[in-house]
Amino acid sequence: MQKIKEAVLSSKGQITVPKAIREILHVENGDSLVFYIEDDEVKITSTNNLDIKLKNEKRKAFVRKEK
Repeated sequence: MQKIKEAVLSSKGQITVPKAIREILHVENGDSLVFYIEDDEVKITSTNNLDIKLKNEKRKAFVRKEK
């Protein structure tokens, strides 16, 4: 895993997502992020990326059923 940037948690429990991370995720002001835990790590993706992944998984499952 590559460390890209750090963010500091505010007293209100908020963080600012560093610009480099926003660019990698292709997110802008008003976009939604999804946080999930996998193997003791918190992972973040945009809802746009998650929607694409889910659509691809559904497409793969459909193609497998067709064979």
